Amino acid sequence: MLFAFTRENARAKVDFAVMPSPVTHLRAPLLWLLLPFMGGLIAAHFWPAPPFHLSWIAGLAVAFTVAAGSLTFYPGRLAHWGWMAGMNAAIALGAFAFLHFREPQLHHWENEPPREITLTLAVDQIFPGAPQARSISGLGTITAAGANDHDLIDRRVYFSALRKTSVAPQRSGRYLIRGVIAPLPRDPVEASFEDYLENLGIRQKLSRARFLQEVSPPTPLRRFCNRTAMRLEKILSVGLEHRPEIRSLYLAMLLGEKAVLSPDQQNAFMRSGTFHIFSISGLHVGVIAVALHSILQLLRVPRKATVALALAILWFYLEVTGINSPAVRSFLMIGFLLGSRAFSLPGNPLAALAAAALVTLLIDPLQLFSAGFQMSYAVVTALVVMGLPLSNNILSHWHPYSVLPRPNWRRRHHFVNWIGRHILGSCCAGWVAFVASTPAGISYFHLFSPGSLIANLIIVPLSSLAIISGFLSLITGLVGVTSLSALFNSSAAVTIVVMDWLTQHGTRLPGVYFDAYFVHSWLGGVSLVLLLGLMFLGLSQSWTRRLGGYWPPVAFVVLILIFGVKFGIAPLPVK
Repeated sequence: MLFAFTRENARAKVDFAVMPSPVTHLRAPLLWLLLPFMGGLIAAHFWPAPPFHLSWIAGLAVAFTVAAGSLTFYPGRLAHWGWMAGMNAAIALGAFAFLHFREPQLHHWENEPPREITLTLAVDQIFPGAPQARSISGLGTITAAGANDHDLIDRRVYFSALRKTSVAPQRSGRYLIRGVIAPLPRDPVEASFEDYLENLGIRQKLSRARFLQEVSPPTPLRRFCNRTAMRLEKILSVGLEHRPEIRSLYLAMLLGEKAVLSPDQQNAFMRSGTFHIFSISGLHVGVIAVALHSILQLLRVPRKATVALALAILWFYLEVTGINSPAVRSFLMIGFLLGSRAFSLPGNPLAALAAAALVTLLIDPLQLFSAGFQMSYAVVTALVVMGLPLSNNILSHWHPYSVLPRPNWRRRHHFVNWIGRHILGSCCAGWVAFVASTPAGISYFHLFSPGSLIANLIIVPLSSLAIISGFLSLITGLVGVTSLSALFNSSAAVTIVVMDWLTQHGTRLPGVYFDAYFVHSWLGGVSLVLLLGLMFLGLSQSWTRRLGGYWPPVAFVVLILIFGVKFGIAPLPVK
C-alpha cells in the first residue's frame, strides 16, 4: 500500500520540530481554515454549480466574512460561536466557488462518440513503462485544436500512444498528436484507474495515438533534469550491471521507476503493505532530508543556510525523479518544520501538517479526492495525534538500570537504553499507522494486511539503509569517486536482496493478508473520518483513562471489520 508518510518520515519530521510536549503543544490554528475549506471542496465535488453565477456564491462568502468580523467586537460566548459559524460558512462557500472556478468541467460529461482528432498536447506527466512496452501513456493538457474542437482547449486528457510510431515525448514538451478521443465512463468502478482519472478532473482519453512531431521542446530545466536522471541511473548501476533484478529494485527505490518491478514483486510488496517504499514520497524525502541536514551541520553551515540548501537540493531531487504529489506533500511539511526551526518560530508537526495540506489543496484542490492524499494524511495525522503521545507515554515507563546513576553508565548501558527506546517507539508508530491505514487500505486496494504491522517494522528500516546507501553512492559518483559509488551500490544490493526475500516469502504465510471490501462503498470514507475524529478527541482530552485511553480508535476499527467489511474478492459491480 502507498503509505506516503511512514514511521521513519514522521520521526525525522518530529526531530526538526520545537515541541517540548507533544500532548500539550500540538496546536494547529490553521485547522479552523483547513476543515471548512475541505468541506467546501467536497460539496463542490458532489454538487454542480447552481444555475446563477458563481460570483453570487463568492459574494455570499464575503458577506459571511464581514458579519463574522463584526462579531469580534462583541463579548460573550454567543458572539464567539457566531464568529466561528460565520467564518466556517464563509470558508466553505469560498472553497465551493474556488473549485468550480478552477475546474469548470468538473460536472460536465460529453456524450459524443469516439472520433479521430489531431491536436497539440502539452505533456504534463508520463507514466513509467517497461522498456519493452508497446505503448507510452500519461497525462497532458490540450493547448490547440481544430476549429470544430475549440472547446477542448485547456482540458486535461489521458493519452496512450504507440511507442514505435511516435516521436519520443518528454514532460513539459508540446507535441502534435493524432488519435481517437472518447469520453471516459461516468460513475467508474471505485478504486479503478478510471476513478483515479475522474478524481483528477479528467473526462476524456486519447487512445491509439501517435506523436507526430515536436511543436516546442521541454523547458531548459526539464531537459537538464532529464540528463541528470540518466546520469544518476548510470551511477546507481555501477557494479550491478550483471544483476538486473537487483538493479531494477534499486532504481525503483531511488528513482521511483515502479514499472521495472516484476508482477510477483509488485504483488508481494502490495500485500505486505510495503509498496510505498517504491514511491518517491515521505520515506525518501524524510531520509534524504535528515541526511542532508546532518551533512550540512557537520560542515558547520549556518542554520538558515542549511535550511535553504537542504530544501533546494530536495526540490531538485524531486524534479529529477518526476516530481509527484506524495513527494510534494512531504516536501511542504518538511519545509514548514525546517522553516519554523530556522527562524525560531513556534512550530509542531500538526501545525506543519495543516499548513502543508492547505497549501497543497490551494495548488491542486482535486488532490483531496485521491487515494494518495487521503492515505498519506490519514497516516501521518494519526502518527502525530496518537502515535507521539502513545510513544511518549510508553517511553516514560522505560527506565533500564534505574538503580544505577546515569553518570556511572557504560557503553552497554547506553546502548541498551537507546535500542529499547528505538524499538518501543517504532512499535508504537507502526501500530498506529496500521490502525489508521486499515480503512483506506480496504477501501482503495481491497486488502486487509495484518502482516503489514510487522513487515513495515522490518522493511522500512532496511529500505532506509538502502536509500542512504544510494544517496551516498550518488554523492560519490557525482564527484567522480566511482569505486566508492560501487561499494555503496553493493551495500544497498545486499540490503535489497534480504528485503526482497523476506517480502516474497513472508506474504506466503497464512494470515499475512486477506482480500476484503466494505459492504457499502461509502463506509470507507466515513470510517476514516470518524477514526481520525476519535483520535483528535483523545488528544483533546490528553488520552485520559476516563475516555478509555488509547483503545477507542482500535475498538472502532475492530467494529468496522466485524460489521462493515466482508472478506473475500470483491464482486464486480453491476452496471
